[in-house]
This record gives sequence, structure tokens and C-alpha cells, in this order.
Amino acid sequence: MLPLLIIALALAVTGLIAEFASNYHTQVRLIRKFFRIKDVAINEYIKQTALNNNIDYMSAFPGGTLDIYSSNSATEPQPVLLWVHGGGYVGGDKTCIVPWAHETAAKLKIAVISMNYCLAPEHHYPVPLLQICEALRFLKNHESEYNLDTARIFIGGDSAGAQLTAQFAALVCNKELQTRMKITPPISANDLRGILLCCGFYNMDTVMKSHFPAMKTFLWAYTNKKKIGNFDKKDDMSAIKYVNSDFCNVYLTCGNADPFIDQAHEMSEILRAANISREIYLPAPKGKKLGHEYQFDTTTEEGKIALDKAVNFIAARL
Repeated sequence: MLPLLIIALALAVTGLIAEFASNYHTQVRLIRKFFRIKDVAINEYIKQTALNNNIDYMSAFPGGTLDIYSSNSATEPQPVLLWVHGGGYVGGDKTCIVPWAHETAAKLKIAVISMNYCLAPEHHYPVPLLQICEALRFLKNHESEYNLDTARIFIGGDSAGAQLTAQFAALVCNKELQTRMKITPPISANDLRGILLCCGFYNMDTVMKSHFPAMKTFLWAYTNKKKIGNFDKKDDMSAIKYVNSDFCNVYLTCGNADPFIDQAHEMSEILRAANISREIYLPAPKGKKLGHEYQFDTTTEEGKIALDKAVNFIAARL
């Protein structure tokens, strides 16, 4: 994944970290190219998994495809981990987690499913949430074809994908939010065994205080409102407002040098207060700075621990 420092330098050079221009389209085009980095999966895990890619999940919107990473040694229908990629709503791709997906599928003998969704500014809120519904509905309707157990579903996401995941979980667990958003999820709270939130943001009232590079542009492109405070759906986006005793199990991680670390601490405290079953990993190694998306670099000690904790979180709830 792209180090936060590189993003910051690139945006500084293009003038995007300063006060933004009146048109976000040019900004988004410049930003998108920095989300086109792919890592290489380890051969050991490639050999243990099968990849069925570019499956059309029959979205009403463009580009609705997903990849299924499954364990070669699974003998029973496999539980599902649906992954929602990051990229500030304007970039990223389902292939961003290739190494992590192979390794997780191999270790857990589950189906790791990475989905694409429409990007902003061509498509605005709440299209990605609608597409998560579409992807899950497709998987339920085709579970025998792909050897899936859709009564055991986990959903995970990184960065903006973590925000989408947390909001979708709130939607599943909260009937009032379903009514207000006029969205009925295709899965029940019983189907949703847990969510994995990596380096995300969960409170739209405070997210701009993170000073994450180009955050204003990302939210502007996604909501079509120049200021997030003027977006009348911002509370619906704030999963932190919907955490109560009915909320699902949560795995939460964020690096100590990630601009979203305060968002992670706030979510952690809310989960604790609601007595939600959770696994919290907010590493702060002495003399070491862990930036945005640190968890995907499993060559580091902290990245390995983050993966192990995610694997254990899922294994305990299968």
C-alpha cells in the first residue's frame, strides 16, 4: 500500500494540500494515480489458494466485479470475508489486497472476496453502500456455485473502505438507520459474524481534524458537498453514532502515526462502553512510527501481528 508520506508529498507538489480549488475533478484525477500500486503475493499462499477473478456481481452501476480467493484444502462451504478497499472513495481497486487475501484465505480456509465499487466523483454517496448490498445478495444467490457459507459472513475494509464497512454494519444492526436510509441489507445481524476495521474513520463531525492529506477533496467528491458539515447525511456516515449493545463484533486496528489514530481511539472507547465483543490492536512501538495502512505490510512485526490478530478474531467467531 502507498505510504502516507508519498501521498502527502505528491499532494503538496500539486498544490492540493493547500486551500482547494472550486473543481474537484482535476484534483481527483491527479490523486487517483497514486492508488495504482500492486504488491506481489507470496508463492506459498498462492499455491494454497484458488483465485476466481472479475466475477460480475450484477450491479445496477458500472464496474461491479469481485474476486474470490478460496482455500484449496477446504472441504465444506467456506465462510465469507468480503473486503471493501480503500482509496479515499476516488481511487483504489479490489486488487489492492492480493497478498493479504491469499494469505488470509490460506490460513483460515475461508473465501476472501474483494469487491470493486463505483468511485467518486462519477458516482456519489450512497452508491458504494448499495453495491455492498448487491455483492452480498449475489453471493447469497450463488453460494453453492462458489462453495460459500453465507450464514457466516465477515466484512472488512481499510481507510475509506473501513468507513463504508462500519456504516454498513450499523445499517445491518440498526432498523432505524435502515428506515432513514431506505436501504434493506440482504443479510441479517445473525449472518454478520463480525467486521474488520483497518485505519479508517468513523465520525464525520471530527474527521477533518485528522488533517489527512486531501481529506476535504475525498469527502467533497464522494458527497458532492464542498464542506462535510453541510452534508445532510453526514450523521448516517458516522458509524460511531450507532454503536449500541446490538452492534456486531469488531476487530479494530490503526497505526500510531496514522492521522486517523484519534478516530480509532474514539471508536475503541465507544465499543468498550457498549460492551461489544472486540479485538483492538493500536500498536505504538517505542521509537517507531506506523503510518496509514501499516497492516498490509506483513514483512514488519506489527503487520504480522495485525494479520494474526485478524485471523484469530475471525477463527473465534466462525
